[in-house]
Amino acid sequence: MRIFEKKGTVQKLKGHKQEICSLKWSPNNPQLASGANDGKIFIWNMKRSKPETRINAHTAAVKALTWSPNQTGILLSGGGNNDKMIKLWNTLTAKNI
Repeated sequence: MRIFEKKGTVQKLKGHKQEICSLKWSPNNPQLASGANDGKIFIWNMKRSKPETRINAHTAAVKALTWSPNQTGILLSGGGNNDKMIKLWNTLTAKNI
């Protein structure tokens, strides 16, 4: 995964082994959540090139992600057809709420 600016690549992030299905920037931190076909969620801090949190989230692709606009570190994720689950996460502890 690469984060782009008009002038070129800013930072290359390595982590997911399968295709990325969803990305969402945190509204109150410099964090990016990514979900992939492997059912995993990675939380990226833009100061590092490795994920700061890894969550084995779903039994299918992570098709949707959104951050809480009111509470830091709260992420909602949605799984694909074989999973059909919506989960709420505390990304500070990597635990399902």
